[in-house]
Amino acid sequence: MKVAIIGAGATGLAAAWTLAKNGHRVDIYETSKGELGGIAGAMPIGKTRIDKIYHHIFTSDTSILDLIDEVGLSSEMMWIEPKNGMHINGKLYPFTSPMDLILFPAVNLVSRFRMGLAVLRAKTVSDYKSMEDITAKEWLVKKAGQESYDKLWKTLLTSKFDKDADKVSGVWIWNKFKLRGSTRKNINSESLGYLRGGFYELYKKLSELVEEKNGRIVYKKATRISGEGGKIRIDTESGTQSYDKCLFTPSPASLAKLCALPPDYLKKVAKIKHKANVCLTLVAKKKISDYYWVTIAEEDSPFVVFIEHTNLVKDEKYEGKTIIYLSKYLDQSDPFFVATDREIKKAFLEHLPKLFPSFSEADVFETHIYRSLDAQPLVGLRYSEDVLPLETPVKNLYIASMCQIYPEDRGQNYAVDRGIAAAKRLMEE
Repeated sequence: MKVAIIGAGATGLAAAWTLAKNGHRVDIYETSKGELGGIAGAMPIGKTRIDKIYHHIFTSDTSILDLIDEVGLSSEMMWIEPKNGMHINGKLYPFTSPMDLILFPAVNLVSRFRMGLAVLRAKTVSDYKSMEDITAKEWLVKKAGQESYDKLWKTLLTSKFDKDADKVSGVWIWNKFKLRGSTRKNINSESLGYLRGGFYELYKKLSELVEEKNGRIVYKKATRISGEGGKIRIDTESGTQSYDKCLFTPSPASLAKLCALPPDYLKKVAKIKHKANVCLTLVAKKKISDYYWVTIAEEDSPFVVFIEHTNLVKDEKYEGKTIIYLSKYLDQSDPFFVATDREIKKAFLEHLPKLFPSFSEADVFETHIYRSLDAQPLVGLRYSEDVLPLETPVKNLYIASMCQIYPEDRGQNYAVDRGIAAAKRLMEE
């Protein structure tokens, strides 16, 4: 079977390897030369690479861990117990464990205790559909009280989903609590994993293995996808190739621009919304904090998370440099998304000393800005009714994208799992 895969991200490469090792011919189409991993791609730092956008995995991420083991990279996995924080009301507080939440002074004691119980109990909830008719706001108010929501959770939801914060399903927030609870060794600590050299090493290895099985990475942009006589045609600027099947891994909206699809299917595609992301990476002379991950719950902050990567990962190839990510989620139509790199850098770096007074722009060696248009699916009420099936209306054309990972949220583990499952379905059919 000859298969085309559109996109060399986690889903596409996991699917490609699954197909290739089972004897199928695979061509992976990727727009940018040398770009592997999608939003888990990498950039060079010193003598190594780091992820363009911050990533880590959890002990419960068995699909990606199994794949890392299968390709021989398990020895490169690092497991660390990080220290996390919350910046709210002008102060920085520890925010690593449920106990930190219970001791958190920004909301009253009763609300803290109630939310601590909700976090701990989330992992015991198995019927997510019981939460599809309640918003995250309603669930949080019910579990922790109005004051807790107004002072803490409202800002956090808005920072992630912008003007659509009130539309987010309770399933989304439940899943976040469930995931964090499943990674804890005990009530006070959790383990996070990182692949030495960045997760790019996994995707580079997968591409090499696919090529060893006579697969190809085709660094050309697909300009049109069409079905003809049971075959799938992929058009590029340099010609056309025909395939038995095609797996498309970017967003459904991207597919709609390339392929003629029936009106009823296009209506379903139009209902699926995403939030964009802007991420600024700093390479600096010295550390700024003792925290790995700091959630910024300050309404005037231009970014919503501060990730001091080098407080999680110690690697001599970083040559003693401090690596920091500043990230902002926003609506795809927000003017800030298309602002110049200079404007984004200015907004972020001018605000950073207000949160961390020890920071000085003079200590910065270099900066990098990465934009992602479809960074976070907007998971609304009864989202299960909107999830697209693997099969599209075009025979032998399939789609496996971030917005179909449900009830789980986006993440490398679920992207890998989705890719493997899609490949198995293509082989079965």
